[in-house]
Amino acid sequence: MSNEKRSERIKSPDYRVFIGKNLRSHRIDHGYTLKDIKEMTGIPINTLIDIEKGEVTNIDYYVEYAKSVNYPLANLKQANIILEPLNKLSNESLKRIKLTKEIRKHIILTEYISDGLTTNDIIEELVRKKVIKKGEVTSTEVSGVMRNLAADNIVEVESKTGNKNTYILKK
Repeated sequence: MSNEKRSERIKSPDYRVFIGKNLRSHRIDHGYTLKDIKEMTGIPINTLIDIEKGEVTNIDYYVEYAKSVNYPLANLKQANIILEPLNKLSNESLKRIKLTKEIRKHIILTEYISDGLTTNDIIEELVRKKVIKKGEVTSTEVSGVMRNLAADNIVEVESKTGNKNTYILKK
């Protein structure tokens, strides 16, 4: 990683600086010392100073500090945090997410899978319901989704024949 990229990642986001300054201001306005906050939270004074500068990355510290000075957590909305992920998902990931949603909606939530289905059965059902077009999705893509659903304990492999799994709802 280049030094420029590394410094961008380490640099404190504006919202942490905003929150830290507000916590400090709230602490001072209410007559608390750093020692008082340390006593209430168990957070070392050096860390409290770093919180007030917005340099601490652990959100739990900000929450504990806010609780100790009765700083309303609803005020955090004023930090204008941009609700977007740091990195955009790839088109491949977006396609998988869409397929996962369709399988959940048309296969899992309808309990169509209760009798056990292979990836080809799932594809055929999605084509029959006109959710996807024939050939639009591969069995490898469906298998990936089903592995993820199994990892989330939503489905399980009922049986395996060669490299073909039959999936059922997790009990």
